[in-house]
Amino acid sequence: MTILGGIALVLAVIMVAGPIRGGYDMAMLRLIRGDDSVSFRDLFAGFSKFRKLFLTFLLYSLAVVGGFILLIVPGIILLIALWPAFLLVMEDDLGPVGAIKGAWALTRGHKMKLFVLGLVAIVVMIAGILALGVGLFVAGPVVELARIGAYPEMRGAAEASDRPLSTLAIPVR
Repeated sequence: MTILGGIALVLAVIMVAGPIRGGYDMAMLRLIRGDDSVSFRDLFAGFSKFRKLFLTFLLYSLAVVGGFILLIVPGIILLIALWPAFLLVMEDDLGPVGAIKGAWALTRGHKMKLFVLGLVAIVVMIAGILALGVGLFVAGPVVELARIGAYPEMRGAAEASDRPLSTLAIPVR
């Protein structure tokens, strides 16, 4: 592969990562909520909000990479704190900045639990690798369902809190 081909591939991945992540996360959330009508096509639902999800991915990536450059720990905190941004774009039609702010607010008070969930996810993925790699076909979806399963719990806690939702940058449904 030439350098130009590598650059083109990286740019293509950057272009589609946000919309695919949004569609994937939303499909997983629908599964958790008991929607049995989720299909492979739903993974591409994020392309209906291409601009918002693309810009959200850029902001998310810049924040996380910048955090890792600063000393690793800020990157881990941002990685944990901002992941719900894609669901906020998909579910509440927030813009990129609103989704990032909303994700930060939504994960307030939950970051340590999410960190522990991330550590458990790493152990589960390692177990999948040790099962001759085939275990990743089970471990991957289980880890993702656990991660996405935290979203409705955080959302419910935010809605039940004394803080008005407007301070969370998340509109009331």
